[in-house]
Amino acid sequence: MTTPPRYDGEDPDGRDDRDEGWDDDWEDIPEEEPRGPVLVPPPPDTAGSGARCPGCAALVLPGASLCPRCLAPVGDGGGSGGGGGGRGAMPAGAPAVLHFDTLALSLPVRPGEPLRLGRDADWAPASAGALKDLSTVSRRHASVTVDPDGTVWVAEETDGTLNGTWVNDGHLLPGVRHRLRHGDRVRLGLRVGCTVRIAGDGAC
Repeated sequence: MTTPPRYDGEDPDGRDDRDEGWDDDWEDIPEEEPRGPVLVPPPPDTAGSGARCPGCAALVLPGASLCPRCLAPVGDGGGSGGGGGGRGAMPAGAPAVLHFDTLALSLPVRPGEPLRLGRDADWAPASAGALKDLSTVSRRHASVTVDPDGTVWVAEETDGTLNGTWVNDGHLLPGVRHRLRHGDRVRLGLRVGCTVRIAGDGAC
């Protein structure tokens, strides 16, 4: 029985291959400095260049007679801040306003004129333009009405909707009116919601 030769790190040809495959010339790679968020300067303060809409608080430039966001009348044009009322006033003849935060849209609700919410331009002309590309809202979703005594109601259409109508945490039944109060949140489907502002029930 023969004893195998002991390997001492040298090949028969005399090369030392114990360090073969390793590079002694290490190069340190500097760590990339962490990047913080890009800071965008705030927009210039334009509060002094106009007045705020009494319904949705959008900036109204001097000389304008309508709010650029909700199209509500602004009294004397918004330049002097008088006539149209303060921040708690409502658009003329509208005891309620629906303010869609994510859409930068405010819709006034007037007695005898149901405000229809949906994507059908013929059925809901006031809201369809803003909602037309939002598939979670039905073509004929819901209506908001004001009684002669100023009570505000919302009702989902009698045929129902695909994603439902919600007031705060409550799911509405199709065709059943639900009374709205100042500060309520109305949700059309899963993603679109608005805040209800009612004159006399709180600051708008």
